[in-house]
Amino acid sequence: MSEPPADTTIQEGLVAYMAANVSSAGTGYPIEVPQDASYPAWSYQVIDDNQVLAHNGATYFHMARIQIDIIALATSGLSAYANGQAIATAMRQKLDGYKGKMGTIPVDYCKTTLNDDWAEMHKLPAVHFDVMINYRLTS
Repeated sequence: MSEPPADTTIQEGLVAYMAANVSSAGTGYPIEVPQDASYPAWSYQVIDDNQVLAHNGATYFHMARIQIDIIALATSGLSAYANGQAIATAMRQKLDGYKGKMGTIPVDYCKTTLNDDWAEMHKLPAVHFDVMINYRLTS
């Protein structure tokens, strides 16, 4: 089995997929939304990314868990929290059960889980969810 390209990442695929499918989420940033970002914005961080191994070595099948944090401002009709929740709902609807390509990466399926928090640095509520992505790296 040949090695997949070293520059292929599930994070790049996720960002491209979200930009194409949920433009209302704003810009995606690695690790943390900068303080001077335009809102809404979101960040992504790989919590874990395990490769499934076989007796003879690598399979290039991966199970990644990526945390997504959404920060949004209040609008004329929604509080900052409700706006963040609406964006999270739109993102989760595009991710839950998804099978296809994220960028160039073939995805077998996605599943999300949701929780809430407070983004102290931004003084705004933050909506968090984790997305579990099963994918395969190919050459």
